[in-house]
Amino acid sequence: MGNLLIRDVEDTLVQRLKLKAKINNTSLQHEASKALGRGTSMTGAERLALVEEARNGKLPKVGVTGEEIVRAIRDDEAEV
Repeated sequence: MGNLLIRDVEDTLVQRLKLKAKINNTSLQHEASKALGRGTSMTGAERLALVEEARNGKLPKVGVTGEEIVRAIRDDEAEV
């Protein structure tokens, strides 16, 4: 998992995230990560562009096989 440092965040936004963290009994980091996840969903046009890139072989190689991804998902579900 990567790290991200964001500077110059509006004070009101930080306070809202802190309040959500307190209400949900989570960390500020967790709430900020959830908010970023909600705000970065792909549009239909972006998904189509991604499919086109995949068809044209323009996606970067990540060094992970499909089998490894499925195994990781399965193992995570087994731990729940």
